[in-house]
Amino acid sequence: MIKKTFIVTGLLAQFALVPAAFSMSCSNPINAYDKTYCAASKMTQLDKEINDQYGKTLKVLNANQKKEVKQTQIQWIRDRDNECSSNGTVAVNCVNDKMEARISLLKSIQRECSQSGCDKALLSKVE
Repeated sequence: MIKKTFIVTGLLAQFALVPAAFSMSCSNPINAYDKTYCAASKMTQLDKEINDQYGKTLKVLNANQKKEVKQTQIQWIRDRDNECSSNGTVAVNCVNDKMEARISLLKSIQRECSQSGCDKALLSKVE
């Protein structure tokens, strides 16, 4: 009985270490699955970041400017979705590139509008 317990415990210990041996890093994805997983994880992170930045940007705008940026944001989402998806498939890297560019633009709007005044062309820029 004790011998069986040691064997089972030893086997369980080996299986407990298996996930660590097969864990991957998004800094060096091994295969297509890993690349997709990492891109999707990045997309989730960027989605949170773009929502946070959108809120920060709106805080420095007056009512008319907020309306302009909101309309532009809605158009940007439509454009992003049209350009980065087809037949129910999403090109995650495309979405990530578009979100990174939009976050950068929203930061520029926030910085410019809080320091030197807003440029209407920048507020209505869709990209």
